[in-house]
This record gives sequence, structure tokens and C-alpha cells, in this order.
Amino acid sequence: MEVMFSSPTMIMFFIIGVIVLIVFFGGIVTAITQTVRGNLRVDYDAIAAKNSLEDEQRRKQLKQRSR
Repeated sequence: MEVMFSSPTMIMFFIIGVIVLIVFFGGIVTAITQTVRGNLRVDYDAIAAKNSLEDEQRRKQLKQRSR
């Protein structure tokens, strides 16, 4: 039976890859479960209001500059 890993470097790359995959999928699962529970709510109305205020301020500044 042949050895799958030819060198210690390959073993380290494999271990690091497994850790990265665990963290990646753990983050995805955490985000999904928190969203389902309702802990990660996005207040789109507040974001829209903030954006409209910023747009209005930009328009006022442009009007003042053009005069």
C-alpha cells in the first residue's frame, strides 16, 4: 500500500486545508442559523433613509459649488 503523503510539507498543506474548510463552512452554517433565528436582521428602511440623506447632502454641495 502506497503512502498518500510524500513529504511533511504535503501533510501540513492538507491539515491547513482541512482547517480552512472547517472554518469556511462553519461560518456559512453560523450565518444561516443566525439568520433563521432572526439575529442577523438587516434594516433596509434605515439603510435607504441614510442613503437618501447622503444623496441630498451631495446634491446641496454640488449646487453650492456650481454657483
